[in-house]
Amino acid sequence: MKKLKVLFAAAEAAGLVKVGGLGDVAGELPLKLKEMGADVRLAIPAYRGIGAAARVVSEFTVKMGAGEETCALKETDDTRVPALLVGNDRYFDRPSVYGYSDDAERFAFFCLAVFQWIRDSGFKPDIIHLNDWHTAPLAMLVREREDEVPHLSGCALVFTIHSLVYQGICGREIFEMYGVGDAAFGPDGVEFYGSFNPMKAGIVYSDRFNAVSAAGAREMTTRKFGYGLEGFIGVHRQRLSGIPNGIDHNVWNPETDPALFRNYSVDDHELKRENKKQLQKQLGLERKDTALFGVVSRLEDIKGTDLLIPAAGKIAKSGCQLVVLGRGSSVLERALKRLEEENPGRISVSIGFDDVLARRIYAASDMFLMPSRYEPCGIGQLIAMRYGSVPIVHRVGGLADTVRDEAANSGEGTGFTFGVDSAAAFTRAISKGIKMYKNDRPGWKKLVRRAMDFDSSWDRSAESYLKLYEEAVASRASGKKKRGGATG
Repeated sequence: MKKLKVLFAAAEAAGLVKVGGLGDVAGELPLKLKEMGADVRLAIPAYRGIGAAARVVSEFTVKMGAGEETCALKETDDTRVPALLVGNDRYFDRPSVYGYSDDAERFAFFCLAVFQWIRDSGFKPDIIHLNDWHTAPLAMLVREREDEVPHLSGCALVFTIHSLVYQGICGREIFEMYGVGDAAFGPDGVEFYGSFNPMKAGIVYSDRFNAVSAAGAREMTTRKFGYGLEGFIGVHRQRLSGIPNGIDHNVWNPETDPALFRNYSVDDHELKRENKKQLQKQLGLERKDTALFGVVSRLEDIKGTDLLIPAAGKIAKSGCQLVVLGRGSSVLERALKRLEEENPGRISVSIGFDDVLARRIYAASDMFLMPSRYEPCGIGQLIAMRYGSVPIVHRVGGLADTVRDEAANSGEGTGFTFGVDSAAAFTRAISKGIKMYKNDRPGWKKLVRRAMDFDSSWDRSAESYLKLYEEAVASRASGKKKRGGATG
């Protein structure tokens, strides 16, 4: 089989710039694909905070509707996967990656610049792998302006939806910047109640698209988790699959992690207790051997943080401890800080994000809480299991796929789950964890070992992506039409 040439486009990538889970995937999956034999090149915007050494390889003018912007394209010299950094100071020389009123225009520039570079350089990938709404319109450009890039007629498009919540919906004036025909702007195309929906572009023009878990793929076709696109996704579901994310076991490794107070392995995880003692000391918690619960999360309703507040009271009253690290809703932040004040020595709340503290929480905690209402895959539960912290999760998306409920599968579980979106259901799952921790220590040790033994590496997922690439290439070869849905 020939070596697949892949262009992997994303808004962020760990190792260069990272905001969330998308960054972890874009930083780790391309490397694993490269290790498995693919010829991978990464493309992301050239944000201010990227410190990697890079050289300018091209400068050109990008046409955006009636206007123009200049692109300075750089290529990194020392990254493990070659990376193209798409530069424009007006759009990307800013303190943050996201959160600006002109985000739709900023990523329109990114897509147009990448398209123009492909067109003018003659770069011919076998696969263009797009991720989330930021890069999805590149699929529309390749298919709707295919007369400009005839060398891409056989290039297959794969689109991964990491979160359906954020779709990049914006005004038609952004669509008009792309220079494609008006026929694309319809209900069966990229139009969404009179607006432009970039997410729809990725779905309709891709040869294959996927969610980041099998359950997540199923949920996308439901009203609850389709976020307005359930019907549209249902029409195209023959091209939809689910591939779970993995984590880099070299990056997330309790045996070697330099952030930990004490390193440990699955065979000597009793050393994990030293991490608990030291974290209790660092955060001013009572120094005693009680169950420690950890949370590392955005503090938002979608993450179930509102369910955590009543659960936290239960944890404190039971004599256990809770450590929270995150930022988000000011209302939820204040509520959590009040709980800390009301329960000195039992609850610690740190507002913000601190990678070292996050790793110490994973290592020190006995149980890790993820009451998310929507979690397409989830990485926190995978890291927690890797570090021997038993996850307690809401049975949705990737959480349902990766955490097996010990209460329902005694002796075979890897955590505890709850199915009803309520504080009472969440608290019951926590109570089951506390009961087993206190009353069945031999069983608990076996549960921790099963969690740590869970295969969360990228190997299996990367193999699934390579298979998806092959399917997309075969589909493209069988019927080269503009829209992915027409190719089978």
